[in-house]
Amino acid sequence: MRTKVSPADVEGQVSNARVTAASVRRSDYRILRDFRAFEIVNAMRLPLTLDGFRALAILGSIALVVLGTMVFASTMSVLRDGPLRHDTAAVLNWGFLAIFYFAVATVLAEVVSSRRLAVSGTPHLELFRAMELPLPRVVVRYGLVPALRRTGILWYSAAVFLMVFFEESSSYLGVAAASVSVLTLASCACAYCVLHFASTPARRIGLRWLYCFLALILGLLLGAATGFLVPRLSRLDGLADDPSRFLPALCLLGAVVSGVLVLLSMRAWRRLSYCKISLGIGRGGSQRAVRNFGLFVVTDLLSSKQGLVITTIVLAWIAVVGILLGARGILPLDSALGGGELHKGLIGIAVLLSLGVTEPMLYRIGPTAKLYHYRFAWENGFSATAIVVRLVGIYAMAGAIIGGFVFLGALLALGIPAPGAVLAGLIVAASGVVAESLSRPPTTTDGTKANDVMDGLFTLLLISPCSLILVVSPAFSTVLLLGYSILLTLGAAVCLHQRLLRLRSKLIL
Repeated sequence: MRTKVSPADVEGQVSNARVTAASVRRSDYRILRDFRAFEIVNAMRLPLTLDGFRALAILGSIALVVLGTMVFASTMSVLRDGPLRHDTAAVLNWGFLAIFYFAVATVLAEVVSSRRLAVSGTPHLELFRAMELPLPRVVVRYGLVPALRRTGILWYSAAVFLMVFFEESSSYLGVAAASVSVLTLASCACAYCVLHFASTPARRIGLRWLYCFLALILGLLLGAATGFLVPRLSRLDGLADDPSRFLPALCLLGAVVSGVLVLLSMRAWRRLSYCKISLGIGRGGSQRAVRNFGLFVVTDLLSSKQGLVITTIVLAWIAVVGILLGARGILPLDSALGGGELHKGLIGIAVLLSLGVTEPMLYRIGPTAKLYHYRFAWENGFSATAIVVRLVGIYAMAGAIIGGFVFLGALLALGIPAPGAVLAGLIVAASGVVAESLSRPPTTTDGTKANDVMDGLFTLLLISPCSLILVVSPAFSTVLLLGYSILLTLGAAVCLHQRLLRLRSKLIL
């Protein structure tokens, strides 16, 4: 016997199903939100409950937004009413160029930094799958929401800037439209990057020739665009071409590319699946054995999380060199500082950049992290001298490459050769090895070097003669830096040789 179902009952069942699906989505998102909060609390070892942490995060975010807005708006207002009060059009054009570069940097960070592994590289992926949490909701919480925050900062900063320098003119409307176009394109590009990397297996970017070539090509394109835009932007003396004629083409190009990225993002959203990511990780687990000792050390570094940091920095430097090469039409820049002051500043920059790369490198393949591996290689027939020479060569090459980027950048941007920057990179690398050999910091559970106060103190003490050399004798600073770098390199070789031969085995009772 058939029973009749009224249309009202059907509509009620459909509405109940919709309510149930919406409640399930909200419940899944709350679980992911609490899990992410627990990760942060546990990683930072905060004595807080999840509710307390959420309240603190909300209040802290509001306070940072208010404080940042006040500082930024006040600074822009002072500049508008002070030294830049007669050059509003020029400031708007240069502000647009700054927005353009920040947008490009944000998109590149989604591609080459650890953000690309925020979803597919999370260690809790299988747990989320076992908890039957849909992957699209994981992508929203771990990928899209952080990307929205980063692009939201760009939008908010650009809005405050345009509000402070508001004026009723056609050039202002053009700059505002171009800024909106660039920010829209950057937001769509960030969303597509998140969805694309969330739908493909997690793979680390290595220093392969293809990625270096792409970074160089991208830098050349950005440099060419800068060299094209800067002469046409209003200078502070008001003498330049009117840029309004190429702004409509830029807006149209941004709209077209944004539409294409939206379509690609929708396609990537439909491809989200746990199976594709999990199976891809399983297939990509096998690696070819490396027999060469030096190649093994470099491969081990680049395949680690420390290597990901170094890879990101090096690719960024290659892009910067490409920008300087592409913008050769407006370079070198004039500087009010003298040659001696610029040389000191470049050596200081080389020291800071070298510390940013040398420390992660030594955490992974330094004397503390890999000492037992080096001892094992010596006990299996490798010459101790050959091991030390190869290690010192790897460390010195890394330091020289860092200083070489500073040297090349200064030569292209300022037209000033600074060989002391290369020597400063060598000094930092050798100082890190000697300091680590003297302090002998402990290792962590994953075998890397643990943080140690004495290690950092010894490193700073060994680097400090760089500044003293420049103060005492700026004219002969290059020769003195060369002698000090040779001395420290020999010291690093002696320390490595002694630690390798006098290593005591840990007795297991």
